[in-house]
Amino acid sequence: MIRQIPVKLPESFEEALGYPGQLKWAAFYWEPCGDESMYDDGICSGDGNWWGFLQFVRHPNVAPWLSSYDLGSSDSEAKHWLLCNLETREVYVGERGLVGSFLSDEAKKVLPESSAINLETEDAYERFREAILRAKELVREVPTPSMAEVKEKMRRDQEAVEKMVGGLG
Repeated sequence: MIRQIPVKLPESFEEALGYPGQLKWAAFYWEPCGDESMYDDGICSGDGNWWGFLQFVRHPNVAPWLSSYDLGSSDSEAKHWLLCNLETREVYVGERGLVGSFLSDEAKKVLPESSAINLETEDAYERFREAILRAKELVREVPTPSMAEVKEKMRRDQEAVEKMVGGLG
């Protein structure tokens, strides 16, 4: 079951949690392997900003709504994922498998031909190529940063987390 919780996502939520994608739906949880916060939108997944994640889930206006869910820890995999509608700013929580299936279904709507393409014909190959190019548009490429860029990113991340926390009330 996926349940909505009465929390609205603040403006800088995605940046604060390190989500680089542009899809409508994304999930967030904690992964013990690497001891990191994670994001997943059905097309891409990766390490997020752990500080932003912890600030969100531990915030006094959010934590009470999450107390009966297991979003993962340093010692165990998440049984539940936060599911966020990044357009309406609504927050849901659901079982990991159910949220993962939902995200997979939503991703198929964005890239409907990416999952089962027979590449034997030139037309099929072109459709596959277009689907790959579309997927690349949905995720920002991040080049290897310089030390100055890392410091600047850390500063911006801190500002985004502070803005997010301020937006939670």
